[in-house]
Amino acid sequence: MNEKSDTYSFGVVLLELVTGKPPVDPEFGEKDLVKWVCSTMEQKGVEHVLDSRLDMGLKEEIVRVLNIGLLCASSLPINRPAMRRVVKMLQEVRVGAAAAEPGRPHPARVVDRDGKLSLYYYEDASDQGSSV
Repeated sequence: MNEKSDTYSFGVVLLELVTGKPPVDPEFGEKDLVKWVCSTMEQKGVEHVLDSRLDMGLKEEIVRVLNIGLLCASSLPINRPAMRRVVKMLQEVRVGAAAAEPGRPHPARVVDRDGKLSLYYYEDASDQGSSV
């Protein structure tokens, strides 16, 4: 395995998350998830590939993650970004979402449980989503 094949696999995982579909499914016919997403988006539009259980209030961010997944799963390995770039793109999606959410801390300023700056924060259902 090399980094480009790892990137492809990660892209498939991102597509699974935003579509709610497994990587292979009888619904796809001879296609896999990547080809199904591409052809369905082309024929019917992005709305037809997104998992309806996702919060469409975050549709812009979900579509950005979908596009990152497609980039990672490019059929040509040379077109797949390095994982370091993928992480940066995903962080930018999160920063954009946090900036749009009133009352949310800016993710880069959140300190994790080890006392280090983290781009993630922990939520506890009992505290209405405040950061810890």
